[in-house]
Amino acid sequence: MVTLEDAVTKAVGHATRAGASDCDVVGCSSRYIVAEIEKGSMKQASASDEVGIGIRAFINGSSGFSYCADLKDSPIRRMAELAVSLAKAGTPDPDFRGLPEPEKVSKVSGLFDKRIASLGADEVVDMAIHLAEVAGSDRRITSVNALVAVGLGTACLMNSREVSAYQQMSSFDAVGEVVAGTKSDMFSGTDVRSSRKLDKPLLDLAGSNAREHAIMGLKKTRMPTGDYPVIMDPLAVGFLLASAVGDGANADSVQRGRSYLAGKLGKRIGSSSLSVSDDPTVEWASGSYSFDGEGTPARRKLLVDKGTLRTYLHDSYTSGKDSTNSTGNSSRGAPQWSFRTPPSISSSNLLVRPGTTTSDSMIEDVKNGIYLRLTWDRPNLTTGELSGLMMECYKISNGDLGASIRQSSMGISLLDMFDRIEQVGRVPREAFGVITPHLKVSKVRIGGSG
Repeated sequence: MVTLEDAVTKAVGHATRAGASDCDVVGCSSRYIVAEIEKGSMKQASASDEVGIGIRAFINGSSGFSYCADLKDSPIRRMAELAVSLAKAGTPDPDFRGLPEPEKVSKVSGLFDKRIASLGADEVVDMAIHLAEVAGSDRRITSVNALVAVGLGTACLMNSREVSAYQQMSSFDAVGEVVAGTKSDMFSGTDVRSSRKLDKPLLDLAGSNAREHAIMGLKKTRMPTGDYPVIMDPLAVGFLLASAVGDGANADSVQRGRSYLAGKLGKRIGSSSLSVSDDPTVEWASGSYSFDGEGTPARRKLLVDKGTLRTYLHDSYTSGKDSTNSTGNSSRGAPQWSFRTPPSISSSNLLVRPGTTTSDSMIEDVKNGIYLRLTWDRPNLTTGELSGLMMECYKISNGDLGASIRQSSMGISLLDMFDRIEQVGRVPREAFGVITPHLKVSKVRIGGSG
C-alpha cells in the first residue's frame, strides 16, 4: 500500500527531474461526516473520504500548480510534469526568493482527537438530532435548522529544500439556526461552535443560544437614525475581525494595494484597548496547526499591540518581497487541508486580548445603545469601510437589554471602529476563527428604521 509519505517523496523527485528549480508537494487524506437538519427534518447525512497530491513547481520564480486524487506513481508523474510545464510557460518573477528551508517543528497539542476518528455516521446524526431538540425545546420555536460536521485530516508536506513535515488534524462543528414566531411576528437566532476535539457540550450551547436569542427577538422596536454606543457580542466580533484583521493584514493584499492597512505598519490603527495576536498553537482551537502550508513552524505573533499594527501575515513569497521572515501563515485550507488548490495567506486563530470588564457591566453602563450579536456583511477591505445590516441586534435602554431592532444598518470605517473601542470584556469564546470577548465601541452610525 502506497503511503502519503511515499507518494509525496516521489512527486518531489518527479518535479525536480522534470526541471523545477524549486517545488513543494502536499499529500492530504481526509474524511468528513455531515448531518444536516432543515426545518425540523433530516435534509442530508453524508460521509466522504478523499486522498490526493498537490504539486507546486517553480522556474525562475514562475509557478505552476497541478493535483491528482490518486497516490499511484503514473498519475503523480504526469501531474508533476504538468506543473513544471506550466511554470515554464509563465513569466519569471524576480520577487520570488525561494521556498522555506528546514526548521524544527514544535509539537502543538490539541490538533487530533481520537474520539472523532471512532465516530460513525449514525452517531453524528444523533448529535444533529440532539442539537435540533435543544434548539426547538420551546413552543414558540416554529422552525429549526441544525448542522453537525466532523472531520479528520492527515497532511504530509515536502519540498525540494528537504523540508519534511507531517501532522494529523480533527474538527468538530455545530451550527444552530432557529425561528421563533407568534401570530403576528417572527425572529431568527443563530449560534456557531467549533473545535478540534469532540466537545458535545457545544451542541447544547449552539442550540440553547440560538433558541434564546430567537425568543428574545420576538419583542421588537425601532431606532431612529443616529450615533449610538454599540456592544458587540463575540459572535459579531469574530465575524468582523476575521475579515477586518485576518484578511486586512494579508501581506499579499497589502503589497498589491488592496488593503486599508497598507502603509500602516508601526502606526496606530486603534485604541490602546485593542491588542490582537495570531496564534496557531492554541490547544484544540479550530485554526491551530504545527506547521503552515509551506512547512514553516507554527508560532504566535502579535499583530496589533495596544492599537499599533506590528506585523503583516506573510508566506515565503511575500516575506521575500519585503525582505523579512515568513510568519507561518501559508494556508492549505481550514480546518482540514486540501490538495486541490495552491496555498494562500490566511490567519490561524486570532486572539483578542481580554480586558477586565464583564459583559453585564458593559450593558449596565449604556443608557441608550445597541447590542449587536451578528451581521453577515463583510467590510470593504480596500477602503476599510463597513456598511451592512444588523441581523441580530437588540436595544439597550438604561442598562437593560431589551427588544430586537428591525431593518437597521450600521456604517463606520474600520479604523474609526478600532479607535472607538473603549472597553474589552474578560470572557472570550471562539467564533469564526477568532477567540474574543465582548467589545464596546463608543459611537457607530446607525441607519434606523423609525
